[in-house]
Amino acid sequence: MKTKGYLMILIAGILWGTIGFFVSILTEMGVDSSTTAFLRISLGTLILIPLMLSMGGKKLFCIDRRGLLTCIALGLLCQALFNFSYAGAISRVGVATASVLLYTSPVFVCVMSRLFFKERIGAVKLFALAVNVIGSILTVTGGNFTSIRFSVYGAAAGVAAGFLYALMTIISTTTEKYHPLTIIFYSFLFGSIALAVMTPPWEDISRVMDLSFILAAAGYGLIPTVGSYYFYMKGLSCNLETSKVPVIASIETVVAAIISICIFNEAAGAWKMAGICCVVISILLMNMIKPKKASE
Repeated sequence: MKTKGYLMILIAGILWGTIGFFVSILTEMGVDSSTTAFLRISLGTLILIPLMLSMGGKKLFCIDRRGLLTCIALGLLCQALFNFSYAGAISRVGVATASVLLYTSPVFVCVMSRLFFKERIGAVKLFALAVNVIGSILTVTGGNFTSIRFSVYGAAAGVAAGFLYALMTIISTTTEKYHPLTIIFYSFLFGSIALAVMTPPWEDISRVMDLSFILAAAGYGLIPTVGSYYFYMKGLSCNLETSKVPVIASIETVVAAIISICIFNEAAGAWKMAGICCVVISILLMNMIKPKKASE
């Protein structure tokens, strides 16, 4: 059961790895980063409606008060505020620095898993975590740190994005009793509403509206959004070790790097390849650790 769960987390990470592909296409069309974030979860919400009706009918839209409150937290914190913080970090310190700060998320998950779920943090897990963070940074930067920029606001926004990204894993572990699509739908819905209020996207969307934009936006809403979150939530429902989840999902950086090399003709430097190897090694190390609970 747990092996199946970790496999689903891996698939989710692979699908998340296509985010850069869709973002690059939308950016070339002139779509703003905040609008891109809104498009992702709002279109994901719309795509989910016919999908849920076909899979389970109206009953998939039924949710109790506890589940609704959880979805509000996920939508506001882990969708809207996360995307707002990450976009703010990118605007102040650039994509490379913001990405590096975002990959502090496994550290946050590890700490919160110890505090809330009493998961054991052994030497091997700490080593795998360190290898993962280093590998993610090398994969993103290619070993070129000259593009790293700093501002107090940008750094704070980047770390906040990393924390909110980690918080999604922690909060989502409390949703096992609900269907994954139900949780995803309501969290996307509340996140979309919040983003529409925080950064109104209507003018930007009307400016670039055409068939190619619709196809790219629909693909963005389907593949690295509905598809990835479905496998992610389904995997979490298998009672996994929470601290392992973000490390396994970090296969996203490997897939993103492969896409950038194969499709966008980016250089496959030695440091980037070393980073990819580190991420893969950290995933293998995490899967070798036997689950143990920390002593109370």
